[in-house]
Amino acid sequence: MSAPAQQRRPPLDLVPEPDLAEDTDWLTGQAAATTDPAAEQPESWQAQTVLNEWAPEHQLIGAMMWLTAEQARPILELVPDAAIWQPLRQWAYEIIRAVVADGRDPNPVVVLAVARQRSWSHGANADQPPTPYRHHRLAVYLAAAYTQVLSPAAAAGVYAREVLDEAYRRVVRDNGIRMQQLAGCGAERQLITEQFAAIREELADLWRRTESAAKPGWWRP
Repeated sequence: MSAPAQQRRPPLDLVPEPDLAEDTDWLTGQAAATTDPAAEQPESWQAQTVLNEWAPEHQLIGAMMWLTAEQARPILELVPDAAIWQPLRQWAYEIIRAVVADGRDPNPVVVLAVARQRSWSHGANADQPPTPYRHHRLAVYLAAAYTQVLSPAAAAGVYAREVLDEAYRRVVRDNGIRMQQLAGCGAERQLITEQFAAIREELADLWRRTESAAKPGWWRP
């Protein structure tokens, strides 16, 4: 996309991104905790907003919606849904995958239309269409991701690599905690060994994917 086209985008604050801290609750049907906005420092939420906008997952999803189906396919083949950690983002990524599988370009209009009949696979009532409220939240998020992405045509592969790299560290962190819990609660050696082997295989798979994503131009058809 040319520089003038990027300049024509609306200011970022015209399309606010949803509060990502609440997404797990509204996607799974649990009640979201409420906070007093006046109790938070302005610098706190502003800094968090910037971090959310620049998160590799957010940038990757935004970039995907600027690509054709042919351009998006290699990224979808290398980056699994599980590598997207935040629930709302993972839902968007799942829909993008479904759109590309149908041979269509994953632009925001098509993605949002498909989302009317496709809920997040790990959410409450995953076999039913999303509620109007959830669909609206996704619409707001897609608008934010689409307008806030930096250099989608040039950097989509870089964002994919960063997502995989973060996923690798997250697997180490989360499974390290689980292994400590298993050992601490007196689990059988066989169970601990099986879990350790499964973690090793998962890490090996992510390692291979991340190494593939490190090759220059790997995602370009």
